[in-house]
Amino acid sequence: MKTAMSTGKPKVWDKQKRTYEIKWPNGKRELWKKVTIRECLTKYYNMGAQELGLEIREIVGKELKLQEIMDD
Repeated sequence: MKTAMSTGKPKVWDKQKRTYEIKWPNGKRELWKKVTIRECLTKYYNMGAQELGLEIREIVGKELKLQEIMDD
């Protein structure tokens, strides 16, 4: 059986553009908008996130809708 990992093809969920929040230890927050999870994690780990103590989370639901309203 071939899986997405063995064929190198991205999974369906990987193609969806989402919004992520990066939280720095000093309280600063940074939003990454319209990126796939693969792009987000690549950028996150290339920043040295574990050494810097960064936290990542996906913005969803009511919080995402509120963020979209604030951007307009």
